[in-house]
Amino acid sequence: MQKEKELGRKLTEAHANMGKIALRTSLRVLLAGVVIIAGVRGNPPQGGPVSVLAGLLASCVALCAAVWVFFPLIHCGDFMEFYENGIVICKRKWTLDELGEITFMDARSNRSAFTRTYMCTDVRNFDITYIKDGKKSFNRAYLKVI
Repeated sequence: MQKEKELGRKLTEAHANMGKIALRTSLRVLLAGVVIIAGVRGNPPQGGPVSVLAGLLASCVALCAAVWVFFPLIHCGDFMEFYENGIVICKRKWTLDELGEITFMDARSNRSAFTRTYMCTDVRNFDITYIKDGKKSFNRAYLKVI
């Protein structure tokens, strides 16, 4: 309750970018489908697994693939709320004094075709890739710039 009073009045908010989440999930589903079709066409299944261990291994591979394919869906609940004296990032409250200097960084990994966006603070780097207009909302709230 004390921290809510410290944050002041709400300036603006930014929610999850459902379009980006849907696009990345659908691209992963498409890639997984292509891999499965290529695997089945190159080596068609002939009956059930040879042993229980082979079936368990196939199940583990399928489970890992499903986790990878649907991973972006965990970001559906991401949001940021900007207050006069603080920011709420995914239900965790931070005062501007705690966060210190705030900068934004776009990073591209060798393993991914997409860039990731981070809000870098003195406390930690927050991954705001799946938050729609997070940087723009921050600029509107605190810098009065679009």
